[in-house]
Amino acid sequence: MGRNKNYIREEVLEKAMKTFWDNGYENTSSRMLQKKMGINQKTLYSEFKSKNQLFIEALKSYENLNKEVILNKLIHSKGELNDIQEFFQEFIVAVKSGKSPNGCLFANTSIEFGSSQPNVKERLDSYYLLLQTVFLELLTKAKANGQLSKEANLTKLSNYLVGCTEGLTVTVKVLEEKPLLDFIEIIMKSIK
Repeated sequence: MGRNKNYIREEVLEKAMKTFWDNGYENTSSRMLQKKMGINQKTLYSEFKSKNQLFIEALKSYENLNKEVILNKLIHSKGELNDIQEFFQEFIVAVKSGKSPNGCLFANTSIEFGSSQPNVKERLDSYYLLLQTVFLELLTKAKANGQLSKEANLTKLSNYLVGCTEGLTVTVKVLEEKPLLDFIEIIMKSIK
């Protein structure tokens, strides 16, 4: 008979995600993970196999968190372009207020890894496709309700908004609020 787990997988995974988000992959040691997750080395490796596999699972959890919380307003938008502006503004507030001081785990991971590890790139591609799809669906509704011109290329616009989102997730950690709001204003003018 196997031993009972004295932890909840989702809870320790969330702690691992937060640890990677705070420190990056390279600066997160196995000991640090064990301490933050409240599990021992044997449990860490029997449950998650490797630090890399744990990181991949943490990225999946972060993508789900984004879908359920951060992207929720865009996903359920009726096609109001102001929802995009509010999405950007709320992100600035979250980072500047300390609620999400490390910005975006996907942006941080993109900077740390680029496309050097196929399994990490696969997770990044998955998230960026999700983000592009969410923007595309919102823009499609906006075009149908007359907020965008009939000639608007929605695929190009949605790809542009992904790039703007990721640029914002990096610069928000450094710039003051005024230039960030100026950036959002220009983004919104450029898509109309």
